[in-house]
Amino acid sequence: MAITNTRTVQRCEVYPAQEGNDPNVMVVYNHTFDDSTDDALPVTTNLVKHLSRYEPLPMDAEEGAERTATDVTGEDQLVQDICAALWTD
Repeated sequence: MAITNTRTVQRCEVYPAQEGNDPNVMVVYNHTFDDSTDDALPVTTNLVKHLSRYEPLPMDAEEGAERTATDVTGEDQLVQDICAALWTD
């Protein structure tokens, strides 16, 4: 049987805006790897992601360059909802 990976949100933390920036979100995901034929599984590991409203500009960006919004469509729906609520103008 194949190993399965189940991702769940352990927690989300919101950090307030500072120095004119938007609030940031920290998400902690639990990844559980399992295979019913393997006695050493399941194993759980964590992944921490820090999300900002906009992607950082490259170091060589020109003055006044447009910032690109962070794409959160690959995140859990709860995370998408939190980001949408925080980053709405």
